[in-house]
Amino acid sequence: MNLPPEHKALVVIAHGSRRVAANEEFFTLVERIAAQNSAYALTKPALLEQAPPTLLQACQALPANIKQIDVYPLFFNCGRHVEKDIPAQVAEVMEAMPTVTVRLLPYFGSSPDLAAAVLEHALSSTALDGQD
Repeated sequence: MNLPPEHKALVVIAHGSRRVAANEEFFTLVERIAAQNSAYALTKPALLEQAPPTLLQACQALPANIKQIDVYPLFFNCGRHVEKDIPAQVAEVMEAMPTVTVRLLPYFGSSPDLAAAVLEHALSSTALDGQD
């Protein structure tokens, strides 16, 4: 399905924390992603555990014009959450919202560009410290 951006939403899902500040840091990241994102009408956060919004809550809060939801797991590794828990939550969304296409995207850690991004960040961090 090749929908225009105004009918698509990206939901970024992370683990979640009991620490409010940690969740707020994630929410801020998702806001920054949304500000740079022209491929989707909306970019929203969801948390797997510990705090709201759940994936289902985030998806159900989307406006009615959204016909496709892409779920992006912001996880480094293919552990139990990526392999089982998130697909189960995606299935729950699909059941609750049968008129919407819900796609589970590959998790963040599977990106072939991740190693370069980590190295770039590490090098920029040491440059800031004056440890060239």
